[in-house]
Amino acid sequence: MHTVLYLFQFFLTFTLIFCFDDFEDEEEYLTALPSSSLSPQETCDLCQVALRTVFGHFGANIPSRRKLVHQLKHECKRHFNYRRRCLILMKINYNMIYHEMTGGSFKPMQACLAMKECQPQDSPISPQFSDLSNQPEAFALTALSDDNYDSSDD
Repeated sequence: MHTVLYLFQFFLTFTLIFCFDDFEDEEEYLTALPSSSLSPQETCDLCQVALRTVFGHFGANIPSRRKLVHQLKHECKRHFNYRRRCLILMKINYNMIYHEMTGGSFKPMQACLAMKECQPQDSPISPQFSDLSNQPEAFALTALSDDNYDSSDD
């Protein structure tokens, strides 16, 4: 049963990420995703953490859109309950994210507001933010630079 569920989730994720170009309005498609088990605050926090982690990975110096997209995908895959939504958001918004990150004063909250992952009344995460939601992930989620190591760059 667990294998069947896993295969279904894999198929659904593959379909959502690689086959949603048929939809006329990608934002409409995103709103059609099934509700996640995350609260709106957790979604906002994870959006900010993902973007801040990627920004920190590059040391605030984004080399190219291609490398940014690669790192965004890598970061999204680390967040089990946010993975699917994150991958789709990053695919739709990578140009906006690139411009935000290369504009000189990157604020993850601004990008997450633009993607409608956060609301104006939400608070930006603190610099020392750690994920306390106990959501399963591939790796521990912290804001420390040591956690941003990507072995694929070796």
